[in-house]
Amino acid sequence: MSNTDNLAPRGPHASGDEERATPTHRPSTAARENATPHHTQFFGAGEYDQHLAHLAEKKEQEMTFKDAVIGDFRLIMYSLGFSGTIIMEGYGLALLTYLFSVEPFNAKYGVFDTNTRKNELEYKWKAILPLLAQLGSILGVGLTAPLVNFIGYKRTVLLMLALCAAFAFVPFFAPNVLILAGGFLLQGIPWGVFQVVSPAYSSEVASLQMRPILTTWNNLCWIIGQLLASAVAFAFHGLPNAWAYRVPFGLNWAFIAFLFCAIAAAPESPYWYLRKHRLGDARKATKKLVRKGSEERTEEKLALMQHAICHEMKHVADNQTRWQKISAMFRGVDRRRTEIASATWIIQALCGSSLIGWAPKLFESAGMESGKALAMNIGLPCAGIVGTVASWWLMQKMGRRQIIFWGLISMAVVLTVCASASMAYNPASGFAAGAVLVLYTAIYDLTIGPICYSIVSEIASVRLRTQTISFARGLYLAANLFNLFLTPKMLGMDSESWRWGARTGFLYAGLCGIAALYTFYRVPETKDISVRGLSILFHEKVKARKFSAKKAAELEKSQGAAASKTSSSDNTVSVLDEVVEPKIASPARVASPKNNN
Repeated sequence: MSNTDNLAPRGPHASGDEERATPTHRPSTAARENATPHHTQFFGAGEYDQHLAHLAEKKEQEMTFKDAVIGDFRLIMYSLGFSGTIIMEGYGLALLTYLFSVEPFNAKYGVFDTNTRKNELEYKWKAILPLLAQLGSILGVGLTAPLVNFIGYKRTVLLMLALCAAFAFVPFFAPNVLILAGGFLLQGIPWGVFQVVSPAYSSEVASLQMRPILTTWNNLCWIIGQLLASAVAFAFHGLPNAWAYRVPFGLNWAFIAFLFCAIAAAPESPYWYLRKHRLGDARKATKKLVRKGSEERTEEKLALMQHAICHEMKHVADNQTRWQKISAMFRGVDRRRTEIASATWIIQALCGSSLIGWAPKLFESAGMESGKALAMNIGLPCAGIVGTVASWWLMQKMGRRQIIFWGLISMAVVLTVCASASMAYNPASGFAAGAVLVLYTAIYDLTIGPICYSIVSEIASVRLRTQTISFARGLYLAANLFNLFLTPKMLGMDSESWRWGARTGFLYAGLCGIAALYTFYRVPETKDISVRGLSILFHEKVKARKFSAKKAAELEKSQGAAASKTSSSDNTVSVLDEVVEPKIASPARVASPKNNN
């Protein structure tokens, strides 16, 4: 028997010796046509009905958005709870840069600047504080895969929320900038974990129609965090004492208390249970996700999950070493998946999105007063919310690939206009740059901002989803180091800065152009393509421009025909034969009385 045979799913009573001892003849055509859909052993985790899995996949593809919302309402609510952790992360990171424009914060942690004639946080700390938060996030991202593999998504998030509550005391009571820096380093660790777990969980539990909505919801949560940070910073910036920045820091505890209760009530991802061969727990978790605990819907979703994992596992050897399992995302077709996921998130980091976080300083550099800059800044997340909600409608009309490509082209144009407006050198230029940046934010959050979450979550394979997203997010954070070092240098007004101001847009416009070129040649379409369909397209090495649900169906049909011819000439039963023709049982299964019942 070949290695491929060893990886194929087998009937519950078909051992390797029984397969070798089976006669070489195949059942008659009439017997195959009348055979009932067989059950396939799921890698030691029990049985699943392939025919039911096919029906469930077809049902999801034909389901309307309204039906998906009604049928998956529980699932949506639980997924939103996990995504809520991104609100806290977005709030914390955005608040840090917004506080650079709050006078009591600068008076406590800054020094007197002779040029501006006011207290200002030193350039090095403007760079170091966000940098340490990002380094902490990189540590958190690195910890996510082993943590999730060991204790699951749910308990990982609960653990990180508990650490967040403890670490929040450090910046709240920080007596100097060194302690403040240590607090942001510690807080960055759970923030990094949230960045991976939230899109991974949403992608695993969501149905085909809800998958783009729930994954892009993570971007909306980030924007909501930014909106809260800008509103809170503006609301308290006028206080003459330390409460101007302590109250914003202290609001983290309110987020943590609410999210802990919400996630404690959510089920673990059924995929995680299936990978641990805990079929009973997977069924309980799936039942908790579906509407009214429907038994029929539970069995359909469970069979579909098992079928997706089974299709991927046929390409994986049973006797892999620990290192082979870890490095699997850098080999074969998974290497291409890892590259696309990583590049998509790097594009999000380097397309000029950092200007949104530094908007108050950018407005000040263009001639606007600090109070008006903070007020103007509130418009950016509002524009982002409108853009993200509109992206849900846009994704129903256009593919992910098209949205990203044209979004990058549009942002390159807008950034060029924003940079050109700042060169007028008059008081109105600050408002002009601000208006253009609001437009840029709306385009960003209509296109690359939310869509990258959908692309990264969908591109990763089921068995390597956490590892792939962790690696890709780590590279995103590493790319953000470019922004953390250079953005304050480009936008700052002190003597150590370059004082580029809004002209920084020229740099990011060029990067958007390069990213659009990469998207055209390398980023594939994932709209309306199931998990199994994506697996087929990647294994057949289809070009990015030719990815489609129709292409996946054509390849599956041709593979099934080829597999049927091969199995007619010898006694090999391939997985693809079983996937395409669920009513055709192998000789070993026909010989088993149980499989013929």
